[in-house]
Amino acid sequence: MSGQAPECARLAEALRELRGRTELSLAALAGQTAFSKSSWERYLNGRKLPPRSAVQALCRVAGVPPARYVALWELAEVAWSGRGARPGPTATEPEPAGTPPKAPEEPPASPPWWRRPAVLATAGAVVCALAIVLTVVLSPSDEPRSTPVSGTHSTVRQVRCHGTACTGRPPLDSGCGDVEVQGVPQVLRTVRRSGVEMQIRYKPECGAAWVRVSGQHVGDRFEVSAPGAAAQHLVIADRYATGILRSSPMVAVRAGNTKAVKACAELAGSDGWECFRP
Repeated sequence: MSGQAPECARLAEALRELRGRTELSLAALAGQTAFSKSSWERYLNGRKLPPRSAVQALCRVAGVPPARYVALWELAEVAWSGRGARPGPTATEPEPAGTPPKAPEEPPASPPWWRRPAVLATAGAVVCALAIVLTVVLSPSDEPRSTPVSGTHSTVRQVRCHGTACTGRPPLDSGCGDVEVQGVPQVLRTVRRSGVEMQIRYKPECGAAWVRVSGQHVGDRFEVSAPGAAAQHLVIADRYATGILRSSPMVAVRAGNTKAVKACAELAGSDGWECFRP
């Protein structure tokens, strides 16, 4: 963003992390919001300040509360617009040559620059926004805290698909990849190749498996398959899909048949596909 002010850089980084949570390509993200692929590219690499509505839309797609990200946006907006900058000195007109010096006049009393209304208003806005960030950003969780009420029980969120209904769906979107939703995903196998870590993951509550990768590079391709389900693919198409966790869509897995799940990878620069099972 403009001059990459620290506030703007922090917002761009937070939005990139949030986009990574969605596990969507830029084209897919554009399809789920009112903003184009090229707009998202500019927002995520920091070349342009996104509108507040874009930040809120990304939070909606990622399924996270927007408070933290809106607070970061407010700080970035102040830095981007320059409203937080200190006003500079005003140039003084020189006196015409030959004009006798005037007797000094007592200037009207005025408060110092740091007590002027405009500066106080700007400073107040910055302080308020900073207070919001310190309250929200430093909170250990994006979820609002609540105090248990006597006689009530916490409700466990349920996964949103099972078996064949999960095939082709993103793990996070369905709750299958979320550790806070009805059970914890199982890691059936972990393989490391050329700095890339690949995991076969499975959630019994969903009856589905997927591949999760980290350390991936542009051009890497991954596939997951299971008997009776259409194979699902993950392609690392651009640099925005690197440096973050990515997961393939899911495949349905019959009960007790996790050993039949197969994951394959064709890493950029490799000789071809390599496959592995649990």
